[in-house]
Amino acid sequence: MPVRHFRNLRDKVKPWKESAARRMAKNLTPPEAALWNVLKDKRLGVCFQKQSIILGYICDFFCSSAGIVIEIDGKQHNKAKAIAYDKKRDSVLAEKGIETIRFTAKEVMSDINGVVAEIKKKVRARLR
Repeated sequence: MPVRHFRNLRDKVKPWKESAARRMAKNLTPPEAALWNVLKDKRLGVCFQKQSIILGYICDFFCSSAGIVIEIDGKQHNKAKAIAYDKKRDSVLAEKGIETIRFTAKEVMSDINGVVAEIKKKVRARLR
């Protein structure tokens, strides 16, 4: 299993962003809470962190060993400004070798097994 080393991912994190991430981690949305119940405690064989700050962005879930960020997109992500922001963010993460996997909140709530199967597949592929 390859070991990934992501250096300087948390450099110069602004204090307000740290407190926002902590608040978000304590108050997960229903889709985030549903997925967290599957990801926590290494239930998929790898460690995930919730609401991690990576390269200045608050990411829903991050697995450093696989270099994967999982984002759950609500309706607000369908707006043009949010789409552009997400695209830029995914590009910045990709430059550091971090793959972003996106699911809609509706997907998570209606097909959690399918979402988990996709995450497992991506994690296995990234750990080869």
